[in-house]
Amino acid sequence: MSQLKSMVLGWVALLMTAAPALAAENVLHVGLGALSFNGGHPYQGITLPSITLHQAVYDTLTTIGEKGEVMPSLAVSWKQESPQVWVFTLRQGVRFSNGEPFTADALVASAAHMASPIGRTETIGSTLYQVDRVEKVEDLTARIYLNEPDGIFPLHAAAWRIPAPIAYQNLGNEGFLKNPIGSGPFVMSQWSEARAILKANPQSWRAPKVSGLDLREVPDETSRLQAITSGAVDVVLGLSPDQDLELRSVGGRIVNRQTPTVSFLAAYTLKDGSPLKDPRVRYALNLAVNRQAIIDSFLAGAVDPAAQLAFPGSFGYDPTIPPYPFDPVQARKLLADAGYGDGFSLEVGVASGARASDTLYYQQIAADLLKVGVTLNLLARPQLAQMQDLFFGKLTVDMFNMFARGHDALSDYRHRTCAGLTQGRYPFHCDPKVVPALKAALAENNAAKRLALYQKVARLERENPPGIMLWPGMEFDGIARGVSGYAPVYDDLRLHLIEKK
Repeated sequence: MSQLKSMVLGWVALLMTAAPALAAENVLHVGLGALSFNGGHPYQGITLPSITLHQAVYDTLTTIGEKGEVMPSLAVSWKQESPQVWVFTLRQGVRFSNGEPFTADALVASAAHMASPIGRTETIGSTLYQVDRVEKVEDLTARIYLNEPDGIFPLHAAAWRIPAPIAYQNLGNEGFLKNPIGSGPFVMSQWSEARAILKANPQSWRAPKVSGLDLREVPDETSRLQAITSGAVDVVLGLSPDQDLELRSVGGRIVNRQTPTVSFLAAYTLKDGSPLKDPRVRYALNLAVNRQAIIDSFLAGAVDPAAQLAFPGSFGYDPTIPPYPFDPVQARKLLADAGYGDGFSLEVGVASGARASDTLYYQQIAADLLKVGVTLNLLARPQLAQMQDLFFGKLTVDMFNMFARGHDALSDYRHRTCAGLTQGRYPFHCDPKVVPALKAALAENNAAKRLALYQKVARLERENPPGIMLWPGMEFDGIARGVSGYAPVYDDLRLHLIEKK
């Protein structure tokens, strides 16, 4: 028996363990490429699949709709009193799963933690760096003070998960790893590094349609496919589109899910002597890659090529920006004009994603670039190691796979430019044309004017790209026969709406 087949069968056997006892309770079994190693920590984690558990346990202050619009969640309305002050009206009748009532006190406590030294090192506290403090006006009215103007703060508040304040004060981060208390549709009853079992929270204002969740980490794509076709799980995240036929043969299907990301090969332009310092070189690399062919081959034509680091539905997306043409002849001319007519070599750090086919993208990109004289040496890297090297200024590669993330198209710029917006983080690209426009956009409080300035940044980067633009993120989730109601919105799986026969 091959090692791969043995591994697949081992995962399926593990998934089937205890399944009969749980199945009788109408539990939804979900296979994930990764389960949060931080357990139910309310302030760590911001992307799928690792935040599936968090979406089950917690509610956020606001949420994002199908067109990128801000919608009510724990907050039902909001208004801006001044550039740095917002007042939120909170949802009535919400209780945390331990019985604590949800009031403005929860926001006061949460903001105080995020503003603490430890809170600023955590994912949510770092993302919501502009939150200074919260004042309780009434039980269901909170005044939020920011440390800088933010005319689109309700959009940013969609990342703000709210834990039960008294429970969090008593248990802290360590206690919440295995015993998180939120107001979401499920309550965690068992957690390990590779499995979380949750039961329904019938008191939730988003009461679920199943009696529980069984979340399992299944890192290998082949194992995830085998798990759902064998009936061991009901939903899996992270398949490939070409597996739809096999899934349909057992009554299942694949659901395309747009993610709030844009993939690109980032250029480390601060590296001494790098040819990537020249914007003509970076533009030429964009012309040399046949994105549409890659999308058609590996993503079933489900997305359009990107020419900006914003996706349709994000604040800042400019629909008038044209895609880069596939023009290797012009690419060669630009490289020659920049003094690189004989070509050059680049080291590229590639951290593979949830799908086995992910690395094939970069192999095809390398093949395209080789035709214009540019050799890519692809170096496989663990995702965590690559991100740590990036954040702490230890990058040695010339390029690396990266994605812009978030419904605010400029939210990630504080990580990737020399604008100086995040202390202790190292940039990898600084463009003297883009940085002033970026700072002006982030300083603008009026939402309409801010949008226009965001789009100006996008147009500047189209001509002065920070790397090779690829495509908006798209994931392919497997849904078994008998499962209905799966209608994710970007990275929000809306677990409470899923039904199982």
